[in-house]
Amino acid sequence: MNCLVASSLYLILKNLKAIVQKFGDGYTIVVRIGGSNPDLKPVEDFFSHAFPGSMLKEKHRGMLQYQLRSSHSSLARIFSILSKNKKKLHIEDYSVSQTTLDQVFVNFAKDQSDDDHLKDLSLHKNQTVVDMSVLTSFLQDEKVKESYV
Repeated sequence: MNCLVASSLYLILKNLKAIVQKFGDGYTIVVRIGGSNPDLKPVEDFFSHAFPGSMLKEKHRGMLQYQLRSSHSSLARIFSILSKNKKKLHIEDYSVSQTTLDQVFVNFAKDQSDDDHLKDLSLHKNQTVVDMSVLTSFLQDEKVKESYV
């Protein structure tokens, strides 16, 4: 790999990392509730009280996906609360992960999509973790533009 390609790759990855740090800060929590027709309302109420600031991003038949900023809770606290309440809420399993670059862009796409609303499972389009005006200003900021490839 020549020096120019390596340098360009480094700058691209550095910019992607900056985007994730700025717009993807936090955790994605996926909870799967047991049963053939589970009642998700108790879990939704629980999340709003146990994790203030959490946002319900997707809701499927027995699966809830939340976004939670890392400033609102620690991983240890999230796992502790979920494990203590797993049986009471009929949680079959759950996962907690850092928000990925892919999830950041999926959230952007959901915000921008004017397509069929049945395909868009986002419940709170105006409350997404990413504010498009902030992203646009970030991407247009000359201070963060390091190179063009």
